Amino acid sequence: MEYVFDRIRKILERLREAKHIFLFLDYDGTLTPIVSRPEEAHLSREMKGLLSNLKKNPRVHLAIVSGRSIADIRKRVGLKGIYYVGNHGLEIFEPKHGTKRFVPKKVIQEMGRIRNRLNNQLSKVAGVHLEDKGCILAVHYRNADLKWVPSMLMTIKQEMKDSISSFCIGQGKFVFEVRPKSAGDKGVAVCELLNRVDQDGVLPLYIGDDQTDEGAFKVLRRQGITIMVGSPPFSSARYYVKDPAEVLQFFDRVRNELRS
Repeated sequence: MEYVFDRIRKILERLREAKHIFLFLDYDGTLTPIVSRPEEAHLSREMKGLLSNLKKNPRVHLAIVSGRSIADIRKRVGLKGIYYVGNHGLEIFEPKHGTKRFVPKKVIQEMGRIRNRLNNQLSKVAGVHLEDKGCILAVHYRNADLKWVPSMLMTIKQEMKDSISSFCIGQGKFVFEVRPKSAGDKGVAVCELLNRVDQDGVLPLYIGDDQTDEGAFKVLRRQGITIMVGSPPFSSARYYVKDPAEVLQFFDRVRNELRS
């Protein structure tokens, strides 16, 4: 990966020459810093102002692509007239068509049963937080003693094995996620949204910070600009920035470039 600000002129030139730009942005760890509890991740006034400014540009399409539920991420970002992708691509909100979910109702009901059983089994582990996102069940352990992680993972896998529906386990930063098998991911969601717009002259730009963003990095690497927040040992992204503060700096440069 190359550092964004070492190649900023090249990146800004591509953005300036594009007929349209489709911005795909993760939320936690990208637009906001990672915090100890998910409910404490708030969008700063500066970041929201920049996003609002970019949204008003007639050349720009904007989508927030998050692991959070649609209801949660729409409330946190608070911008109207943009696309939202929730639960890593399992649900999509379009301004003119509302929310579309890609998970059958019976699977969501089974997720609720798994949630109840895990609540009983993990309630005694201090620092563990279960988050029911409807299509996905997240087990956060950032504030737990890491010695419990192997047994937690074993418990989650056993519950999935005993389930009447087919699930898989995903991993993020200090979180395990129980997800429906063979459902979409962020890469699939990005392609779905690109198909919604006239692709003549559209330049996709995706920014994310987690393993769950790799699907999008892979599908957009050849045709778009892909930026990882942080510097993991491996990523399919072409560029990187160090942290959300540098994402803010980057958007400030983009806004000024598009304004000129």
